[in-house]
Amino acid sequence: MSYTFESIAQLEHSKEFAKLHKKFHQFNPLKVLRVSHFEIRHSNVLGWLIDPDENHQFGSFFIKKLLSRLITRSENEEKLETIDYLPFLYSSLTDAVVYREVKTSTGRFIDLLVELPSLKVILIIENKFHALESENQLKDYLNYIKTQYSDYTIVPIYLTLASDAPSHPDYWSLDYHDVMDIITQHLELNSEVIADNIHDFLSYYTAILREELVEDNESLEMALKVYQMNQKAIDLLFVSQHQELRKQPRFKELYIGINDLSVNEQSALKRIYEKKKKTIDYIFTIGSNVLRQAFLKFAHIEELPEEVYNAHIRVPNFILPEWLDFEDIVGKPEAGYWLGSGLIIWFERTWNDFLKINVEIGPVPYENRLQLLSGLEDQGVSFRPSAKLEGKKYTKIYTELTYINDWANKQKIVEGMEKLYNNDSFNELLAQIAAAIENLKGKEKGRYEVDFREESILDTGSTQRRIPRDAFIKFVLNQGISEEYYKIQSHNASFLVPVFRDLEKVYGPTRMKWWWHDSTFTYWFERLKDGRLKLILELGPLVAEKRLLIVKQLEEMGVSFSVKSKQPTARYTRIFSDSTVINNWEDVEEVYQAMEELFGQVENRNLLTIIKSLG
Repeated sequence: MSYTFESIAQLEHSKEFAKLHKKFHQFNPLKVLRVSHFEIRHSNVLGWLIDPDENHQFGSFFIKKLLSRLITRSENEEKLETIDYLPFLYSSLTDAVVYREVKTSTGRFIDLLVELPSLKVILIIENKFHALESENQLKDYLNYIKTQYSDYTIVPIYLTLASDAPSHPDYWSLDYHDVMDIITQHLELNSEVIADNIHDFLSYYTAILREELVEDNESLEMALKVYQMNQKAIDLLFVSQHQELRKQPRFKELYIGINDLSVNEQSALKRIYEKKKKTIDYIFTIGSNVLRQAFLKFAHIEELPEEVYNAHIRVPNFILPEWLDFEDIVGKPEAGYWLGSGLIIWFERTWNDFLKINVEIGPVPYENRLQLLSGLEDQGVSFRPSAKLEGKKYTKIYTELTYINDWANKQKIVEGMEKLYNNDSFNELLAQIAAAIENLKGKEKGRYEVDFREESILDTGSTQRRIPRDAFIKFVLNQGISEEYYKIQSHNASFLVPVFRDLEKVYGPTRMKWWWHDSTFTYWFERLKDGRLKLILELGPLVAEKRLLIVKQLEEMGVSFSVKSKQPTARYTRIFSDSTVINNWEDVEEVYQAMEELFGQVENRNLLTIIKSLG
């Protein structure tokens, strides 16, 4: 077999593997007790923290913070109308009574039941640390408690690692990030008065949660590197100990080889795996993640530049390249938010095996947020009214699902991503966002307003996103641009003006292949996925000395450049771009008029005059 024991020996010599193994085997007494592996043990810790009469010295701090977090989560906004939640904020809650493993009439066990007698409220907490729901589980719990506490307000809570949506509509969402944040906050605020043994216990517990919840980029990179360099060894060790993978076609050949191993060899594999199980599991999970691999293929198909996506293993996320120009309007989000863009798109796998696409407005300054939401509302985008309140940070403006019947099949996931990305309703949203942004930009520049119309001709995929040839030909003829000075390619049409060629006599051609002409500057029209037409003027990758000379001269004449653009290693510098919404891409006259409008912008004309003076 190609998967040999020699590859395992090579794995043992990997420095990155050794570093990961050391990290995953730092001493934690709760790991020794295997608390991290069993849901019931997490429920026991939660029950202890929630009970105000326990010896943790929290009093009712934890239950109060848990409830306040519950009512402020965006997923739960619609449920606030069903209960009187204000008493949660001012009541002491010192009378809370906690019941664990409550048996129902169907023989199932509710993880935690919390009774608040003074408020006549009962909390059902279904804890899913790693496990999935059983059929009708949430419904059974709720029905049982309704019979037992008929005169109480019932608040059913679905607690998961990563905000998985409950299957039952009445359940409120909560996740372990909330639990970790509450404990961490208490430790930070009260470290001087908390008993050492309690402080140590909670520190060890939050370390377990952090390991599960907080993405460590350094560890991710190391795991990917180890897997890429030692895939045969990792696959052999992991797959040989997980018989449930036999159904996956991609491991068929590997299992044939494993079946041919002697009993002693199979026993050796088991001993090696068990000795370094956590490290091997982590590397295999990261390295062989099909969602990530599928997303990378999707990004390649859609020609997404590397700077606009993050191939995260659980929530691969991206923005449209054209959204990079939106920062002045949308605003810059708080540090650490996704890709640093106030608008974000991401894919995720749901608990019930659907692929989901999400679009969200993040934590940008309130003034920007309010004007963007109002602009989107004018274009017909719907969202919760509370999203416009000051203090709100995250607003999901779009979600869509498609079922994936084989999550081990990369191609099926790619097809699912393409289906969601090229869905008519998604493209409609992109057009609505574009119209809203253009209106906000237009108000700054005194332009007319545009609006998205449902009958607009929308883009349905990158292969169909073409510049109308007749419109562009009409434009170049009107501008007196001869045939050797322009070219139409897929969804862009590029052109030169004579002065760009004239400047080659002074500054030379580019130092590398650039477009079809290798000239000093270039213009191009681009048809964007969100339905806009964009005009771009760019300075090309000239020899560094000549390029910097142009930058210096333009700067002296009032053209602004970033620090990065003035580096000798810089290649391309965009010095003008503007866009406009096209309602009907099949209307040649509309597209032509938009081209004339963009090229005729005062800023562009002024730049062209300045460039002519360089010769």
